[in-house]
Amino acid sequence: MQSGIQSTRYGDHLPMRNGTLSIAIYGRLGNQMFGYASILGLAYTMNLSNIVIDHLDGGDDLLSSFQLSNKMVSFCPIPLNAKHVDEMRCCAFDERLTMFSNKEDINVIGYLLSWKYFYNIDKHIRKEFTFVTSILSKAKQIKLDIASMFNDTSIFKNRTYIGVHIRRGDFLLESKIKFGHYPVSKDYIIHAIQLCTKMFGEDIIFVFCSDGIKWVKRNFSIFTNKWKMAFVEDNPAAVDMAVLSLCDHTIVTTGSFGWWAAWLAGGKTIISKQKAINGSYLSSQFAYPDYFYPDWIIIE
Repeated sequence: MQSGIQSTRYGDHLPMRNGTLSIAIYGRLGNQMFGYASILGLAYTMNLSNIVIDHLDGGDDLLSSFQLSNKMVSFCPIPLNAKHVDEMRCCAFDERLTMFSNKEDINVIGYLLSWKYFYNIDKHIRKEFTFVTSILSKAKQIKLDIASMFNDTSIFKNRTYIGVHIRRGDFLLESKIKFGHYPVSKDYIIHAIQLCTKMFGEDIIFVFCSDGIKWVKRNFSIFTNKWKMAFVEDNPAAVDMAVLSLCDHTIVTTGSFGWWAAWLAGGKTIISKQKAINGSYLSSQFAYPDYFYPDWIIIE
């Protein structure tokens, strides 16, 4: 659990009513996780007992990755009579969304990319995001293989494992760059690695996952004589996230996938400050204190 944040067990609040809170979740795994966690957090805040999630545009990733168990959640079409309310900004907390009557049927339209929507049920969300057995077993085996590669017979008790997620992939497309996305620089990763060695000592294994692993290996394998590095590749996205979640601390570049990998891992998180190109539409959507956890280390 992140330090400085108070969490509550789901159910430790006033009796719930009969209204329905719904959302359609879009995008890939990281965005789906935000939608799921945030709508549960909002339901808790407003004492709503029925939650509907319409998993559109690849939303099955959420169902196939985690052992979701909240009995108030139904994966089905949004009620036809629901009142539709748009979020104001995708990467900012919108307090208006916490103020509906718990007797209303409300459909929230948006991505809800803010920890402030669900920090009040932190422990419950962590339980919900328990990886399915096949994914977790594969991730644990990968970590054991990395330990063997570096002759770590302590089974992770002495050495520090730093997960490094580098987002590239679609962020290299002209349309994504115009929107405001960008891949962070090699210099940022080196800066973050150097900071980790100052914080945790030299006996660190850096575990790299990326949707551009060839670029990562080409640019960082030259440092393997200086730092212990392992490059994880050829796995489904959920397995990569599970591997990162098993690390002690995390270096994150950009994107919701890396955000969740860091959140699940706990420990210290180092993240890039520049989440969107200055002056872009995406930059207008950010309220940085709403997006970054308070104790994450933000560097240029």
